[in-house]
Amino acid sequence: MTQSQSIAASAVSEITPAGADSQGVVVCFGYVNPGLIFSVDKYPAANAGAYVSHKQPFIGADCTMAARTLARWGVPTHLIGNALGADAAGRTTLEQLQAEHVRTHIAVRPNLRTPEEVDVIDRAGTRTFFVESTPVWNTLMEADLSAIEHAAMLYVDWYVGEPAHLAVARARLHHVPVFLNVEYSLREPQKYFEMVSQATYVQSPLSDSAEFYEDPCALAQAICAAGPKMAFVTQGRHGALALQDGPCIQVPATPVDVLDAQGAGATFSAAAMYGLLQGWSVEAVAEFATRAASLKCAKFGLIDLTVEQVLGEGG
Repeated sequence: MTQSQSIAASAVSEITPAGADSQGVVVCFGYVNPGLIFSVDKYPAANAGAYVSHKQPFIGADCTMAARTLARWGVPTHLIGNALGADAAGRTTLEQLQAEHVRTHIAVRPNLRTPEEVDVIDRAGTRTFFVESTPVWNTLMEADLSAIEHAAMLYVDWYVGEPAHLAVARARLHHVPVFLNVEYSLREPQKYFEMVSQATYVQSPLSDSAEFYEDPCALAQAICAAGPKMAFVTQGRHGALALQDGPCIQVPATPVDVLDAQGAGATFSAAAMYGLLQGWSVEAVAEFATRAASLKCAKFGLIDLTVEQVLGEGG
């Protein structure tokens, strides 16, 4: 979601943000870990280096960033994640989430060490992450899923594996809509098909390299054919595509000077869920989410604009 093309604002300009009182609780399920982002102007070649132009602490992963963004927009948010260690990193993480009004169900265990992540990003939107391999990730299988039962929506990341299936099954049992973030591909249509078929809304990223062999509209059509009501295909600097009933809707990215693309996908997810909870049209949801993800790339860290500011930006 980066630096080209202006965005058509017709659908966005017709909608207004709703107050937090009109929202139900969104449960976000996935990994939680603190980390540090190093920004460089240009990503270095192997065995070379680069000067760091900016250093930014963060809390990931996608589910956590989506939860934090929704909370900033006044949506009641409950984060279910892996256990953290009873150490300084774990305590600081939980304190920050609490300060940001994100409710959490995260165990603290003295026998574990909180994992940390290091991300390197550049102005072109390239991102490489380094995450510790640790038993902490396995604790997500033991997480208490009861908060899902009365949620307005469940967000889940596909890459957490088996725990994601358990969370989706709990949501389905209690008729809770599921927003799934998943890297789906027509090259391997059976991979993640079961999870996709159980979701209500699906967001699938399309990398710059994938654009040469993956048709985003065909991808969205395949996702909806599997069962979901709506599909979103994010395309980085090319914007995003959405599909419900009818033709595919292409939304170009808002032009920005890219500083930090890390978290753009999570911002898109949060914005899409916000619009869906308000009952906006698929066009309005796609335009708002694309714009929010684009504008997030113009700053370091999570988006700090209100819903009103996102709706009015570039209109």
